Amino acid sequence: MLNSMLYVITVICPAPSVAAIMRMKIICLIATLFLINVPALASGAQQHVYTIAVIPSAPPVTLHRQWIPFVDRLTRETGFEFQLKMYERMADFERDIWSGTPDFIFASPIQTVVAHKANGYVPLVRGGKQISVGLFVRKDSPFKNISDLKGKTISFVGNKNLCSVFIQHLLGKESNTFPFTREYAGSTRNVIIQVLLGKSAAGAVFVPELEKESEDTRNQLRSLLITPKIAPHPLSAHPRVTLRVQEAVKKTILAIAASRDGAELLKSLRMAAPVAADYDRDYLNLEVIDVKGLTNWGH
Repeated sequence: MLNSMLYVITVICPAPSVAAIMRMKIICLIATLFLINVPALASGAQQHVYTIAVIPSAPPVTLHRQWIPFVDRLTRETGFEFQLKMYERMADFERDIWSGTPDFIFASPIQTVVAHKANGYVPLVRGGKQISVGLFVRKDSPFKNISDLKGKTISFVGNKNLCSVFIQHLLGKESNTFPFTREYAGSTRNVIIQVLLGKSAAGAVFVPELEKESEDTRNQLRSLLITPKIAPHPLSAHPRVTLRVQEAVKKTILAIAASRDGAELLKSLRMAAPVAADYDRDYLNLEVIDVKGLTNWGH
């Protein structure tokens, strides 16, 4: 009889008060808003856009075409977002890195030194091949020593180019009173032409750039000075960029270089066969150069 009976147990609770109901509603509303906004907050943190400022060594349209494939690939492979910052004038680029505005900069070695001293920019990667600067004269010229160029005209690419600044620094060390006339030709090719035509007694250019000239052109020139090798342009990060992001960028660029298409891509950006950069090893020795004085920095 007992087994066939159905027992219904009813628990009777007191009805909640109006105040309790309101408290429960408020708690539920707060919890709902929190759950809705947590993904949005997390997404916003991941969507920080890092700027990459590139030295204006060519027109912005040209640099944009060269750099966009790299920036897109870096974004895709690191999971962080990057955007290019282009400049019409070198002075604008110099003022920007002096103020520490960009997150990342691709700058010349001497600009990297100024950016490091001013804001602590840290070089991450650079091209693997170091470069030298040469001071050349015509092969049949009477100039045998640097001192023979006193009072003469010397051609440079431009007052802000590494090859120009480094040679002028060395000429200044040669003598405290070394008068000469500066001629800014605008390009390596123009410097060479000025020397070959006898319009300048000597010209300063990167040795690798001279090596691209024809054998006939090279045979008409003779070097008076070849500088020690210099580490090339690095990609540097502002110290506000977290070490996690810095390491991700460095490792990704080195990984990109391991593929054939990636190697070609980096070569087009002047980061051929990249290696990890180190400020003390690669650029510290350039701190002796009066970069701001020799380049009229920011103007």
